[in-house]
Amino acid sequence: MEDKIILSICIPTYNRAEKLKQCLDNIACQFNSDDIKNFIEVVVSDNASTDATAQIVKNFQESFGNITYFRNEKNIGMHDNIINSVVKATGRYCWHIGDDDLIQNGSLKFLVDFLSKKDVSVLTVNFYPFIDIGKSLRQDNNIQEQNISYHDSPEEFYKKGYCQGILGIFIVNRDLWLKVDRAHYEPYWSYYEIILKMLTSSGLKFAHLDYPILFIGQDYKWNEQGTALFTTIHIKRLFNKLRAFGYGEYFINNEINRFAKSIPSALLTAKAAGLTCSPANFQLVCNELRNYPFRLSLAT
Repeated sequence: MEDKIILSICIPTYNRAEKLKQCLDNIACQFNSDDIKNFIEVVVSDNASTDATAQIVKNFQESFGNITYFRNEKNIGMHDNIINSVVKATGRYCWHIGDDDLIQNGSLKFLVDFLSKKDVSVLTVNFYPFIDIGKSLRQDNNIQEQNISYHDSPEEFYKKGYCQGILGIFIVNRDLWLKVDRAHYEPYWSYYEIILKMLTSSGLKFAHLDYPILFIGQDYKWNEQGTALFTTIHIKRLFNKLRAFGYGEYFINNEINRFAKSIPSALLTAKAAGLTCSPANFQLVCNELRNYPFRLSLAT
């Protein structure tokens, strides 16, 4: 392997010092040899936290020189902070994860070995949809390259469920990622839009690891004030934009219809989470469902 960073683990964070500590504990416990530590960096992008985040990271930095910390002067929003974490990285590949996610002990060695010899545009990983600290800290030596499949079609890659819009599942080729427009993205979906655009222009294969190596945090505070409705509406809009990036009309229309169908249920969830029943929000739903009168009747 070349003496360079193979994998940057990019962690955007804001005021969740204790969750971040757990996340870093799971990473640091895998720095037990130079074969791993010398080829991995951890990039923490702090969105102007007011809690103990800076001290937590400093404590890890005293033991590990491959952990870098950047603090934004002001809160730039979650999605710009996700982008910032990758921009600040230096690795050949970047894995952006949530500050409440846990990486399975044993997986970093596998990833360094695999990514050092393969050239892919993106590697997506399977995950556990819950946190299990005990399991995540136990060494797992069962991850094999035979668990990885390779794909050429972005649409098929998506249809198989290998690149759904979950933040922590994407390990991206940073050079390809940097070539994509990062200034004009659909709200709530910056990281996902960049990747979907990248897939049609990379010229490299897409890989999927069908072995769970990530424990996804389930903090539902993100849905306060009804964010679920807006994320659903904006993912629908995002797929409408994909025509300009080489995705097929049939594929796009199927996904737009699927997201439109989920808007009424997203609206109910949003109301339960504090969405204001304002004229502006009513108009937003009507605009998105004007071509779906039955679903509009369900939503209103």
